[in-house]
Parts: sequence; C-alpha cells; structure tokens
Amino acid sequence: MKILRNKNLKLFLKHVYSCMSRVVVIFAILFPFLIMAQKMTVNGRVSHSGDVLMGVNILEKGTANGTTTDFNGNYTIKVDQNAVLIFSYIGFVSQEIPVETQSQLDITLEEDLSYLDEVEVRGFTNILGRARKRLESIQDVPESISVATATDIEITGVEDLGGFLTQIPGISYGESQDPGTVIISVRGIPQIRYGPSPIATVVDGVYLASADLNNQALFDIEQIEVVKGSQGLFFGKNAIGGAVVITTKQPSNGISGKIKTGYGNGNTATVQANIGGSITDDKSYYRLGISFVDSDGFIENTTLNENVDFRSDLGLRGQLKFRLGGSSTLSFSGQYGKNQGGAITFVSSALNDDFPKMSPNVYKGSPNGDFLGEGTLESVIGSISLETNFNGFRLTSHTSYSDVSLHYDGDYLSFAPLDNYGPIPAIFQEMLRASRTFNEELRLVSSNSQSKLKWNLGLFYQNINSDWDTSAHVNQDTSDKSYTNTIESKISNDDNTLSSIGLFGFFEYNITNALNFSAGLRNEWETVKNIEGVTGVSSERSYSAFQPKISVSYKLSTNNMLYTSYSKGFRSGGYNPAEIPASGLRKIIEPEFANSYEAGLKNSFWDNRFILNLAYFYTIFENQQVYRFGLDASGRSILGTVNFEESKINGFEIDTKLRLSKNFDITGGFSVINSEITKAFEDSAIGNKVPFAPQSSYNLGVFSQFDTGKNSKLIAKIDIQNKGKKYWFADDLYGVDQEKVFQNPFTLINAKAMIELNTISVGIFGRNIFNTKYNEEWWPLGVFGDAIGDIRTPNRPTTYGLEFSYKF
Repeated sequence: MKILRNKNLKLFLKHVYSCMSRVVVIFAILFPFLIMAQKMTVNGRVSHSGDVLMGVNILEKGTANGTTTDFNGNYTIKVDQNAVLIFSYIGFVSQEIPVETQSQLDITLEEDLSYLDEVEVRGFTNILGRARKRLESIQDVPESISVATATDIEITGVEDLGGFLTQIPGISYGESQDPGTVIISVRGIPQIRYGPSPIATVVDGVYLASADLNNQALFDIEQIEVVKGSQGLFFGKNAIGGAVVITTKQPSNGISGKIKTGYGNGNTATVQANIGGSITDDKSYYRLGISFVDSDGFIENTTLNENVDFRSDLGLRGQLKFRLGGSSTLSFSGQYGKNQGGAITFVSSALNDDFPKMSPNVYKGSPNGDFLGEGTLESVIGSISLETNFNGFRLTSHTSYSDVSLHYDGDYLSFAPLDNYGPIPAIFQEMLRASRTFNEELRLVSSNSQSKLKWNLGLFYQNINSDWDTSAHVNQDTSDKSYTNTIESKISNDDNTLSSIGLFGFFEYNITNALNFSAGLRNEWETVKNIEGVTGVSSERSYSAFQPKISVSYKLSTNNMLYTSYSKGFRSGGYNPAEIPASGLRKIIEPEFANSYEAGLKNSFWDNRFILNLAYFYTIFENQQVYRFGLDASGRSILGTVNFEESKINGFEIDTKLRLSKNFDITGGFSVINSEITKAFEDSAIGNKVPFAPQSSYNLGVFSQFDTGKNSKLIAKIDIQNKGKKYWFADDLYGVDQEKVFQNPFTLINAKAMIELNTISVGIFGRNIFNTKYNEEWWPLGVFGDAIGDIRTPNRPTTYGLEFSYKF
C-alpha cells in the first residue's frame, strides 16, 4: 500500500507539473499581448489662450517614456492605462493628469505668474528647430544653425528671405538683373547666375525646387532656421551648402489675425494681413495671408528719366487643416506670388565719365539704357500634407506641385551697331525661365523623445520640367526707340526634364547620457534630359549621388556640448545650350559634390543668459560649376556653365547671444572663410579664391525693450552687418587677373523702433541708413574696348519709413 501511495503521489505531482508547465507556456505566449492590452495611445493638443504651444515636454510619471508637442501643439504617446502624464513648459505651471481611459487629452497650460513677476533676469528660452526633420533643441543638434522667430522678424524689419540671409555670417546674398536672379554663397559655396541654389529651401515640409523663389517675401512666418554645411541626407539635391527651413504660422481655435501697413521713401507702400482660426474647434482650421509691396524705386535711368528699380510684389497664402481623430492631421496649402520689377539695371563705364573702366569699387554713374527693362516672376504652389501618429513613430507625407515662370526684357549689349546698354535703340533682349515641379516625400520618424534610439526613414520623388528661352530683338530702324520693327534671333530654346528618386535613412543613439552618435545615408538617382530647340540636339543621361552623414557629440555638462560631423551633398548637373570648345563650354554640366567636415562647441552660461557657439569647417568642393559667356561660330552669345575639378574651403564661425539685463540683449556673429581652387582645366584659375564668398563677415545687434506703462512698451534694435572682400570671378576671365576684380568690404546699418500699446504698434525703420554703396554684380567687359565699357549693378540706397499694425 505504501508503494501504491508513493506511485499515486508521483503521478499526481507529474500531472501538476505538466499543468503548471502548460500554464507557464500559455502565459509566456500571452504575456506580450497582456502587456499590450494594458498599454494605450493618448493623443492631444497643448495650448494657451487659444495659441498652440510647441516643444511642451510630456512625460509618463515614474518612467523615461516621453515626447514633446510639435509645431501644431500636437502629441502622441503610448502609456499604461493607470499612467499619470506630466506636462511642463518654461514659464507655465506644470500639470499632472491621470490618463485613466482617456485616449484624447487636450491640455491648456496657464502662465506661471511667479515666473513672470520674478525680478531675476531670465535667460534665453530654448529654441526648437526641424533641421533634422523632427522637433528638437537647436543647442542639442551637432550642426551650425541660425534661427529667427516671428518676434525676431518683426523687430528686425526683415522683408524677404534675402534680408534674413544677409544677417548671417558666412552667407552672402545679392540680387541682379530681374526679380528672380539671386546669387547666394554659403560658407564659400556659391550660386552661379541662373544656376541652382546652394541651399535647399523648405516651407512647411515642401521642397521649393526653383531658385527664383529664394527672394520671396516673408509674411505670416512663425520661424526660419538656416543650417549650414552639406545637408544632402535630409534635404537631397542642392543642399550642398545648407538648408533653409521655413515654418508658417499655424491656425488654432478661435480667431486671431494682424493687419500691418507702412509707407516709406521711394513712394513705397506695404500692406500685410493675416487671419486664422477654427471652423470647428479642435477639428478643422483655416489661415489666410496677404502681402503687397509697391515702390517707384530709387535708381534713375538718365536717358528715360524713369527709375529702373521699381517693384510691385503680391503674395497670397492659404491653409486648411483638419484633425482626423486624435492622431492624424491633414493640411491643404496654397501659395500665389507675382513679383514685377525693373530688369537689366546695368551701369556702363563707357557712358559714365565718373565710372572709370576697371574700377570695381567705384559706385558712381547711372543706367543709360533706351529700353526700360521689366521682369515678372509668377508662381503657384499647392501642397497636401498628412501626418499620422502610431505607437512609437510618425508617418508624414508631403505632396506638392509648383509652377514658376519668369519673363523679362531689357536693353542689350550689341557689338554691331554698338549698343552698350546705352541710348542707341539697336537691340533688346528677352528671356523666359519656367519650371513645373512635382514632389512627393514619405517619411517615418520615431516619436519617443526620451528613447535612446531615434530614427528616420524616407522616400523622395521629384520631376521637374523646365524651359529656358533667350532671344535678341534687332531693331531695323536704329532711330526708332519704340522698337516697332524688329527681327527676333533665338539664342537658346531649351526644354529640360529632371527626374529624381531618393532613399534615405538616419539613426541617432545615446550611448551614454553624455555621448551621442548619429549616422545616415541617402542615395539619389537622377535622369536629365535636354532638347535644344535652336540646333535640334537631344541629350539624355543618368547618374547617382551617394550622400552619407555621421556625427558624434559629447556633453561636457548640461549646457556645454562638443561635436564633430561629416556630411556630403550634391547639386544637380545639366546641359549647356551648345558646346563651344573655344569658350570651354561642353554640352554636359557635371553635378557638384561637397564633402563637409565640421567641429564645434555649443555653450550656454550664466543661466542661459550667455550663449556662445563656435564652429570650424572644412569642405572639399568637387566639380565646381562656373558661369560663362561664350560666342558660337555665328557670333551669337551663349550663356553656359563649365566645371572646375576641385576647390578646398575652410573657415571659422562664432555665434553668440548675451542678455545683459531685462532690458538689453546683444547678439553677434563672425565668420572667416579661406578658399583655394586646386584643380581646374584653366590654369589661370588654379590658386585663385572661390568667387562670391566674402572672406570675412560679422554682424552685431543691440536689442532693448522697456515697459512704458501697464500695457505698453518701447522696443528698439540696431543691426550692423559687415561683408568682407569677395572676388567676382573664379579665373582670370577676359585676361583680367582675379586679384584686380574684387568687391571691397562694406558695412550696412539698419535700425527699427516700435511702441506697442496693447494690440496696436507703431514703428519707424531705416535700412542702410548711412547709404553705403557697393555693387551687386560687376563685369569687366571694357577689355573689349573703351567704347563697350565695364558694367555693374548698383545696390539699393537708404530706405526708411513708418509702420502701423493691429493685432486681434
């Protein structure tokens, strides 16, 4: 019986063990699902007095799980059902909210009155940017970044993108010839005439392919950030020198808006207005904006007794936004622009005794053309953006289409009969540049801001169809200034198509709390087609561009970071209208590549009252594109581009802010650039400097504000901008040594003062208040003879005026 009992006990224990094993296996299988069942996704928006708050920290209490609100004030976070969320933001009272069963949690934060009333001087607030396609503090990004907020734009009096770019050391910006032609240089990487920009411009996630849009007006803008150094990984083609990321103001609940008017010298009138709000609170929103500027101009044509730099600019922008449930937003945006202004505003040394030949730093003389040039830049941009938040990541889609057309006509340089942009009605020129662009970008981005691993994956597609037509109209009666009897001679009639596909991936990992490593790569495949209408030549080719990026940063302390990085970018190639060996013009224009190395320090001292960022950069510039005039066998002038094999660029930058007191801020920056063309098919170029890049530049700003009453204050700012010596050409063009054709350093001083009374403000401004003179462009055409002469484009003189605005 004892043996039987032992046997039964063993069988029982075996049965129990078997059952327990099955339970363990079943539990192990179901455990992840049980855990997931206890997790839930919470979506919402954080706001204050109807305005959304971006960058609000949201943390699951007792964990490292957290996120931040985006530019729309939205957030998504996956938490336990019994979680408590902590919402915190500088200057606002923190809130702890139990989640319970709420999947939608909209929060309104209230200002911390003790913070506002604090006598102690507060440091600069943390500025968030999207340089790496997600919202993060710019002081934590291992890149050199400059940011202007809506407040900065308002008090500085910046009118357009160029006005902002000129304030940044290491960047130069100039306008010449027509309303769309600009020449930008970033850290020594230049833009050639009619060529692609060295920076990628992105507005609300939409890539603007046309370089003609880089002079657009700035209105209804929330923030602009400029990141320098090659940014091919995040922005693709043409981000060879950096990127400009523009975020417009986003609509929110309620109704808000602003009306601004101004009047200044040159009979310049401005009107800007915007309004935005909700169609249905928390569900659908709208925003509309308009900007109009009209000016008679300042530079007189002494032949026609009319100003050549007149302008009339109209800009319209609209947006509809919908919240689809708690985790998705859908936006429809549209933008229209029409800029009309003077074109071919050249001053000729042959027609002005006070402008001697071979004098690139003499600024006297006036335009003398018999044909008043005029250009019109018209653009239409439409986009659809979708953003959906999932558990741990976010999906974004940006689909856009743009149609940009620029047409101008103006006086022309003709050798027989001689007409050097002067009073002989022999010939005028005409140009059409047009492009139609379709973009699609899909991107997956990790959304847990507290995670050690962050990642970014995407696909980009682009198709550009563009036209470039140039003509000369020869007058059959050279005494007829109305040009009623002319014969058109086609110089070029190009039809170009560029198709591009890009794949990219990026990850960032916090190895320790102090050490961060990030890496990524992008490959872009492009096909370029060209049909030249004059000769009938058709060409097609394909190439790819590999663009890696890697960076390491180390936090020496909470507010001090050391970093180093390497990145690669490229600018698209193309085709010249014709191949002219004698001028060095080949049919093919090779794509450019820039290998950018950077090391820097980002520092915040004195409770964020003193910010000091330092950066050293070194760039190997391959296949540099250089602009050329050429003459074909029939004597027609051909505009084209050649490639120089290699240049090397290095430099040093300082960017700083200092809050001396509650009433005074000082901002400043400094840049030194050294460059050398090391390999080129033209021997005269080797050893020369890269053109259009100021060898040094600095800016200094003094900002002050004082309370003048309970609801009023006085605000003022003075900006000093200096651009150093820069060279006009890469080689000894026309046999003229590069060292003889450079722009002297010059300094511009701008100022603005405002009085704010509740919702009303009145301001006075002055730009280039000491009427500093310099040349936007200069060409030594006088080498062909004294009767032809050199030509230059003068800068805009002093402008000043009054502004009035009302917020509601």
